[in-house]
Amino acid sequence: MVVAGLVAAGVVGGEGPPTEGPAPAASPVSAERNLQFDGADGLTIGATLGLPGGAAAGDGLGAVVILPGFGPTDRNGLYPPGRPADPLYRELSETLVDGGMVTFRYDKRGTGQSVLPPSDTLTFDDMVADAAAAVDFVAERAEIDAQRIAVVGHEEGGLVALQLAASDPRIASVVLVSVPGRPLVEVVADDFRNSGHGEDVEDLEAVVASLLAGEELPEPDALPASVRGFFPVGQGEYARGLFSIDPVTLARRVDVPTLVVRGERATGISGDDADALVGALGDEAQPLVAPDAGHTLLISDPADETAPAESDSSEHAGPSGAGSGFGHRDEDALTRIRDFLASTLA
Repeated sequence: MVVAGLVAAGVVGGEGPPTEGPAPAASPVSAERNLQFDGADGLTIGATLGLPGGAAAGDGLGAVVILPGFGPTDRNGLYPPGRPADPLYRELSETLVDGGMVTFRYDKRGTGQSVLPPSDTLTFDDMVADAAAAVDFVAERAEIDAQRIAVVGHEEGGLVALQLAASDPRIASVVLVSVPGRPLVEVVADDFRNSGHGEDVEDLEAVVASLLAGEELPEPDALPASVRGFFPVGQGEYARGLFSIDPVTLARRVDVPTLVVRGERATGISGDDADALVGALGDEAQPLVAPDAGHTLLISDPADETAPAESDSSEHAGPSGAGSGFGHRDEDALTRIRDFLASTLA
């Protein structure tokens, strides 16, 4: 069940796994460099640049910016409170670097080294501005062809990716992983129902309706207990921004090759979401379904009796299903993402 919130503890205030110090090489022929760049309002954002072996100025390499998803995500992936890490972004980066592409991934504002001052609040517009600044940073690298940049967006990052691709001509292609194809309240409501908590849907819809009507987010004690964890204190503007998005409207403005990826076992993001996005994106879009995988393309290991089912996601911080950290990544899905990006950045 989804209760930890889109902006869970750890997203505001800079908590989360430390990412300081030199990064290890991703493989014997590649390297990683920990860097910083300025995001929205000058916030210092911690990031990692992945370079193929031998990359040098003037190579004109293609680059991929990886945009983080809901909840407490740093540059490596999902870190649900009290659960094992799920480093989708790091593993995806390694796959892409091995395929000859430069990668750039960063700590979502308020997470890891992207420390948000206590007095600041989040907005979705700031998330988009951070991603745009990451693209700017990458485009200025001497190893990279500024016209050969792709973005991979996971969950919320996919909504950011669509907005970037619609406005920045440097974006040559897009990959969307577990991205809603409907207004978020519909996705979350379905996740509640699928996880056996349909009785909480009415409370969720009432709070979202009040936010979209311009009302302030109530104090926690005034919120229904069933959805209290979903709307953190002081982050009403961020929640309003997320719940006001129509992904199909965004997708209709994008006219670059796009791969729409979903895990078949994700409890919130469904085939209907992927179909809606593919239909809105038009002829240059194609779907990819990862059988037996969840929202981070993890396949649960049946031999591990401690691995929770995808629908048992009491600590998940978004609407796509459990972030258990158990099992193994769908390597075929990562390879197909790599091949798609390599072909569109060729």
